Amino acid sequence: MKHPIPVIVSALLFAAGSALAGDQSSPRATLPDPALDALVRTAIENTPELAAAHAAVEAAQLRVEPAETLGDPSLSTTYQNDGTSLSLGRAQGSFIGLMLSQPLPWPGKLALAGQTAASEAREVESGTLGRAGLTIEARVRNAWYDLILARAIDRLIEERRDTARQIEATTRDRYAAGLGVQQDVLRAQVELVRIDELKAAQRALITSRLAESNRLLGVLQDAALDTPADLPGTKPLSPAANWISSALARSPEAAAAQQGIKTGRLRVQMAKKNFRPDFVVSGGSMYRGNFAEGPMWQVGVGVSLPVWINKRQKNQLAEARARVTEQTAETDVIGRELELRTRERIAQLEGANEVAVLYREKIIPLDQLSYESALASYQAGKVPFITVFEAVNVLYSDRASYLGRLAEAAKWRVAIDEAALQPTAMGSSPASGGAAASGMSAQAPASSSSSSNSASTSMR
Repeated sequence: MKHPIPVIVSALLFAAGSALAGDQSSPRATLPDPALDALVRTAIENTPELAAAHAAVEAAQLRVEPAETLGDPSLSTTYQNDGTSLSLGRAQGSFIGLMLSQPLPWPGKLALAGQTAASEAREVESGTLGRAGLTIEARVRNAWYDLILARAIDRLIEERRDTARQIEATTRDRYAAGLGVQQDVLRAQVELVRIDELKAAQRALITSRLAESNRLLGVLQDAALDTPADLPGTKPLSPAANWISSALARSPEAAAAQQGIKTGRLRVQMAKKNFRPDFVVSGGSMYRGNFAEGPMWQVGVGVSLPVWINKRQKNQLAEARARVTEQTAETDVIGRELELRTRERIAQLEGANEVAVLYREKIIPLDQLSYESALASYQAGKVPFITVFEAVNVLYSDRASYLGRLAEAAKWRVAIDEAALQPTAMGSSPASGGAAASGMSAQAPASSSSSSNSASTSMR
């Protein structure tokens, strides 16, 4: 019982394709992105992380045929001697024989054993392989959003450089006209140098993000990978109940638990069969005397006696029933835990969307007005240069934070689709190596499906 393409992998590939076609039978929180969906399919086909899961499924499937096969027969030889010296061939009472015995379980036991092993294999296929596939998908999507964010921050740094150059030119003009001080010029020039520092750190971060994405895809880690310029926008979700149902339907743990109940019921049937005896059939032939009288033969049937029913079989049956009760309760636990995690992720997504809207529609426009006002006031000699410096830092810091919120929202959508039982950890740190020095920072969540050691925290 060996499947060249496991069912779960086929289902994952189908799900990725059906998402493009708008299949509403399995709604997805992640927003449509044909390029990203294609990368997910490539990663699922190529990633080495699935090798262990495939091997576990194959090992479980290979246990089915042995489970439904008869036990090995036994071959024995018997020698009887007449007298103190070897008498075979001389004395009538001496003989040598060969006996073959075959155990035969009660009818139906082997079939049930095979069905139980097959059900266990489906548990592994649903749970281990299914979770591996969803984890790889989440890691690819999160790495994609990390790369888009890194490149977006890089472009933002370039915009910051252009703004810094304009400010530096303004300070030089005012200094040349005797309206400013040299300290303002030097401070503006220092800012330009710091932007070069940010740029170098961001290039390193982009290289790291690209290598991470390509590693998941199974291609050369320095291969080019095109990404869109913009992160996915804010979009409200439908009612939470829809996503809870979708998460339960997608959850490998829930599927494995349901299959575990079926396995447990098969074990109950097996335990009931153990109250029935097993058999042994045997046959053989013997040669006696001087071999002139020809061989003797014999056949026999043996039966096991379940005399320890109260100590063995009844306890086995009680254990099997208890396992079914345990698995049923575990299914309920998984459902409740998954609902909790899904509600948490939906709340975090809605919060990230709300904050992103605030940045886009209120905070950043006000920051822009504040910067323009500060620059105009500085040119008129009404405020010191530090006012301009602070205003521009706030503007670009908030723009970076806005990009981080968009990436965060995209990753919360990935977490909803991943349907993991573990809580998704939230973390935040500067978006690039030197961004904190100038106030440019972005935040992103961290979760169990991917990891990042860079300055920009990613959802795992």
